[in-house]
Amino acid sequence: MLSAADNLVRIINAVFLIISIGLISGLIGTQTKHSSRMNFCMFAAVYGLVTDSLYGFLANFWTSLTYPAILLVLDFLNFIFTFVAATALAVGIRCHSCKNKTYLEQNKIIQGSSSRCHQSQAAVAFFYFSCFLFLIKVTVATMGMMQNGGFGSNTGFSRRRARRQMGIPTISQV
Repeated sequence: MLSAADNLVRIINAVFLIISIGLISGLIGTQTKHSSRMNFCMFAAVYGLVTDSLYGFLANFWTSLTYPAILLVLDFLNFIFTFVAATALAVGIRCHSCKNKTYLEQNKIIQGSSSRCHQSQAAVAFFYFSCFLFLIKVTVATMGMMQNGGFGSNTGFSRRRARRQMGIPTISQV
């Protein structure tokens, strides 16, 4: 079972990703030209929601899914995907004022709409919020791997600590 702090971060991140999905789907639904950036943003948000929230939900019921190595890989991939999606969208919209008419009309993603401008800027913000949470989770998963090993066994640093606590001498002490 995952810790309460991990579950809380997963719930907050799920909210951010659901908001991102709503914003991106609103942008995709009102676009007149195809944008591969929008499609990648939708992929990153859905992938993050499925692998983080669904996997976290299942890991609370089946402890065999709580391996630190698997959590680290999924969190790292989610970090990379959300960072790339946020950065690609930010570069695509160039983040200017939504009151600037020439900016609105010349941008391929915003397509002359002030509401699309606000939606895309909000999507960038929520993707970066989610990216930051995934970075925190990668750090926590890395520390968990260093303490418990990649698959929850007593390998790595924790084996040495356990030997010291049990009074078993190491090679250097013999």
